[in-house]
Amino acid sequence: MVLHYQIKGQGPALFLLHGFLEDHQIWDELVGELCSQYRCIVIDFPGYGNNRLEEFPDRLEPLAQALEALRQQLTINEFSIIGHSMGVYVGLAWLELSKIPPKSFVLLNGNVYPDSPERLIERKRSISLVSRHKDAYIKMAIKGLFLPEKIALYQVEINALTERALQCPVEALTRSIQAMSVRVNHLNTLLGFPGNKHIIAGAKDPLFALELSQNMALQTGAVLHTYPGGHMGWLEAPDLILRVLGSEQIPSASD
Repeated sequence: MVLHYQIKGQGPALFLLHGFLEDHQIWDELVGELCSQYRCIVIDFPGYGNNRLEEFPDRLEPLAQALEALRQQLTINEFSIIGHSMGVYVGLAWLELSKIPPKSFVLLNGNVYPDSPERLIERKRSISLVSRHKDAYIKMAIKGLFLPEKIALYQVEINALTERALQCPVEALTRSIQAMSVRVNHLNTLLGFPGNKHIIAGAKDPLFALELSQNMALQTGAVLHTYPGGHMGWLEAPDLILRVLGSEQIPSASD
């Protein structure tokens, strides 16, 4: 499996993993700030961004294996990971099999738990909708990731994200949904992870209730950071992300 990647900056390695309906460009603003501190390795998963010709797998583990192979290829022995949403799930699968644990793992708008029965029903419905009405689904799904009162504020970003997502093949999207639906419970993976672990959560995230992130932090010993927004932390809370990545010594368990 081929992962498209770009490397910018110098310093300790930082892998940036995008979410569903996203690509490497969601990290552009953050990488512009981070590349003075980190060697940023920005990934495009198969079917997304500059990697649209590659086939997305029907499970997340092959992506984790490809990331581990890339780490070894680049001879990286010290690294950190930040993932957004689906990127969190891939990152957790990578933690499970990596021969060298990362220094830090930042879970941005994601969690360690498998889908609930209700969420599985939604996944099946989404696969059907993508297969029959891809464009309409993408427009609806991306807008649904933002708080209604914030849509006007982020309309330019929503339009750009939608335009890029419309270029993704149907198969990449349906396989992404399928892969997320069969992911395993990674509570023990994060609990046993010896590095620094941070959860960044939107107080009004429409996909993950704040209580879910609070419970996850308590169960795993991760540091929880919150912001007053929805699911798109990379856009809504860049300053918080920069603070977390800029220093591992966070004085408070919640911001």
